[in-house]
Amino acid sequence: MADTLENKVEGQMAKNRSLVERIAMYVPFYRGYKQKNLRRDEDRAIRDVVAKELFNVKNDLSNASRAAIGDLDAMRDSERIKAKVDKYYVDVKKAAAGYSAFHDSVKIMETELDNIISWDAQLIDGVQNLKTVSAQLVQYADTGENIRPALRAVEKEIDAMIEAYNQRENIMKGFVDGKE
Repeated sequence: MADTLENKVEGQMAKNRSLVERIAMYVPFYRGYKQKNLRRDEDRAIRDVVAKELFNVKNDLSNASRAAIGDLDAMRDSERIKAKVDKYYVDVKKAAAGYSAFHDSVKIMETELDNIISWDAQLIDGVQNLKTVSAQLVQYADTGENIRPALRAVEKEIDAMIEAYNQRENIMKGFVDGKE
């Protein structure tokens, strides 16, 4: 799924280039500059898809939380998980896109950008898994079953996504080299 979306985004961006941009890609210095910018744009597009899906998961959690009324522990769990998803949603929407200014101490090179895009693509797989478990949560809520096991599954998925995202941010901040 992630590789397919990554290739789809890259292909769509290539199709949208003007004739002048396609000709300019043959100029050596410009080509490297433009390819780096295209990687950054691809990174942003992938994170936008992840954020859109996270918004849908937030809606599922809100709908399912109505089933927790009366179960104080489930209500607290539901609110805690919604807060995690909301914070993660904001982090993904506002994440740095790999730009490094001339005077920045941490320079984002092409290999780091490629690894960041690969990690962003893995985030798409994670958000798909999160959508699956949040749909199960809604199903449990609709049938009146105990939603606490489904809440734990949702929390496990969001925690895994947050951990993967933190690795991405460590590369962006220069704490880890991008070769892992």
